[in-house]
Amino acid sequence: MRCGVSTACLFPCETSQSLEQLVACGIPAVEIFFNTFGEMQPEYIEKLRAILEDRTQVLALHPCTSFMETFFFASDYPARREEGMRLYRRWFEICSELSIPRIVFHGDHKATPYPFEDYCRNYGELRRMAKEYGVDFCQENVVRCKCGFPEYIRRMREVLDDDVSFVLDVKQMRRAQVPADEMISAMKGRISYLHLSDWTDDCDCTPPGTGRFDFDTLFAELQRGGFDGDMVVELYRNGFETVDQLETSRQWIERRFLNERRGE
Repeated sequence: MRCGVSTACLFPCETSQSLEQLVACGIPAVEIFFNTFGEMQPEYIEKLRAILEDRTQVLALHPCTSFMETFFFASDYPARREEGMRLYRRWFEICSELSIPRIVFHGDHKATPYPFEDYCRNYGELRRMAKEYGVDFCQENVVRCKCGFPEYIRRMREVLDDDVSFVLDVKQMRRAQVPADEMISAMKGRISYLHLSDWTDDCDCTPPGTGRFDFDTLFAELQRGGFDGDMVVELYRNGFETVDQLETSRQWIERRFLNERRGE
């Protein structure tokens, strides 16, 4: 289990600058959230590699094309799908180039009439392609998407014979008003990665350990389900003040999760 911080926390700071701040703070693991197509270019990847310098592990890649995934992979227009496949192959190449083990995928918007089973098959093809690069292709629960809800998670597992991995995002779960035990039950045994945040009465996305979210119960449920993956703090910029707060929160998560594993 590794715990890190997402560069998304510092948006709209430019991606390489966000990464530099996290590395300079001594944070040992990160998620890189790419923000433009220009950041996919080889020279930019080399810039990120130079910042990492084998000091910092990258736990996941989050593509800026998440908002386009319905357009590409929940459409009856064949050329869109093929173009999307080419685009995502480049993301998988970047994962391979930076030794990133997984990629985060939002998928089909909840309002589309596109058959969910067809979407699942498109996900399955992307997952097979990702495996060619040694990358785990992970479906996230996002409130605006079908897989933000347990019934779609369960159906996805059925359609794909359980060849699927999930990102559990507790912020998205709260916003969808889905109880944690229901989502964890739906994803049980296939959770690869966590996006963690806390909440208060004034803000629904704050650093873990600063609010009212029941992390002890979450971690206990995950342990019972066999979870042994990675996790990151993923916040919005208005939810904290300094990068040091992110590292303090990351360390708090490590202690809390390890204590749960020891039964303390």
